[in-house]
Amino acid sequence: MEHLVELNGIVTGFHVAEHCIDCMCGKDLLKINKHSREIIYQKTVFEKEGLSRKLIADDEQIFIYDFCTLYVLNQKNYELLGKWQLGSDLSSDICGIAVDHDTIYCSIRNGKIITLDKRSHLVKEFIVSESSMWSIKTYGQYLICGTVDGKLLLLDKSTLSIEKNLVLGKKNIGSLYIDGETLYAASHDGKLFKIGIKSFETEASMKNVHKKMFVCAGICDNMLITVSYPCSEIALWNKGTLEKVKIVNTPLKLSRCTHIENNFMYISSRNILGIDRIQLN
Repeated sequence: MEHLVELNGIVTGFHVAEHCIDCMCGKDLLKINKHSREIIYQKTVFEKEGLSRKLIADDEQIFIYDFCTLYVLNQKNYELLGKWQLGSDLSSDICGIAVDHDTIYCSIRNGKIITLDKRSHLVKEFIVSESSMWSIKTYGQYLICGTVDGKLLLLDKSTLSIEKNLVLGKKNIGSLYIDGETLYAASHDGKLFKIGIKSFETEASMKNVHKKMFVCAGICDNMLITVSYPCSEIALWNKGTLEKVKIVNTPLKLSRCTHIENNFMYISSRNILGIDRIQLN
């Protein structure tokens, strides 16, 4: 592991683009040149520091959620394009977020999804599930959601109605990763699933992947990478069979932000002041 970016605080979220990395640290957003590793732009965006904020991005905008608040910013200059209060307390906070070309999808605690049109900023609310959804991904005309009570839902984007429902267990499906026509899902009971999206059926599964909660970080060559921050473990699995290839022990703590590009994994954690990079091969 190498220290890619040295900062004076914990990076709570980041997005890796072709030339730059956009990341949150304290009250600020920073743009870092991926090759020179220099900070090329920095702007104070938030009034207070916060460790609970999560960040995703597309080619033009950055989307950040913090409890009940959604922020949308211009990716080039971090101009605030909009700020929406989607809930009122911890019973209606934002649990997960996904975006496509037209819409922002926010899963709200207790099974709701709130959509926000990127252009008109029209807000719509849908009751989807009896259980909260911490993981949410877009897939063509569908959304795929993992629920706290162990289900995987395939939703039609136009109506947000449930098209298919797959029961994976009784624990939270806290992390999803899509690789072509295959979905990988991580359960809080230590199970890892490989699912064919078209059939929406389980093709392979593995128990006792990590002793504590973990995330599906991505694909490198023919391997699926999982990360357990509480266990300080990075694991490599055959992406077809889910057979274990290797376990790498490295000090990690609490936070859960990773990105895999080529043979490298970018990673931040609460014990890292900045961003580290690991060569996976």
